[in-house]
Amino acid sequence: MSYREDVVNAFRRSVLPQLHFLLRGTFGGYAVSHTTADEYALTAHCSEEIIEDILEEMGFARNPIAALKVRMDGNTSEGSWVWRPSRFADEQLHIVLHDLENQSGVDVYAHWECSWVRHPYRHYVARGYDAEKGVALARRWLVDSDELECRPDVDYEIDNSLARRLSESFWLSYYRVEEKKAAIRSKLPFVDGGDRSPIDERDGARDSVSPTITGKL
Repeated sequence: MSYREDVVNAFRRSVLPQLHFLLRGTFGGYAVSHTTADEYALTAHCSEEIIEDILEEMGFARNPIAALKVRMDGNTSEGSWVWRPSRFADEQLHIVLHDLENQSGVDVYAHWECSWVRHPYRHYVARGYDAEKGVALARRWLVDSDELECRPDVDYEIDNSLARRLSESFWLSYYRVEEKKAAIRSKLPFVDGGDRSPIDERDGARDSVSPTITGKL
């Protein structure tokens, strides 16, 4: 990763969570969104730089415009990449990278969606969003085409363990309990109940995570 790209990532991770609260307070918009369990494609046991080089070789481009992605466990995305059949194609494949905790490697997530270049509003409100198609395409290109298999410096796996499948449900349940506890505290005298909720309730759309879930705000 070049110095400029590192600066862009650092900027997105520090500024977008702050912008998120401004957008939420004005028109219900967002700058931080949720990487969901059904977007999981694979785990690559290699450096982030290697998997990003592979994506670039396959025609993906860095996607600095995308909302900052955060998982339910508070893990904030490190990379956002997009592929389109052409510059002004109607749809795009969006790949998001999350660093593994305490080891080298990344979890690769993917979804298919409307292109923000051609259809910015549809993209923003997630029309045409398809996690299943995105995951299938990511695995077809990275796994079925032997793109990763041919790289001696890359080890990968598709983790379909029960632990991974239950992880998001666990964290969502945990934060729901924390919300209820905060609501109870807010009704008690002399107790400060002003903490921001780690779950964003969005009318007409799935609930998402708040930047507070990272513990950095």
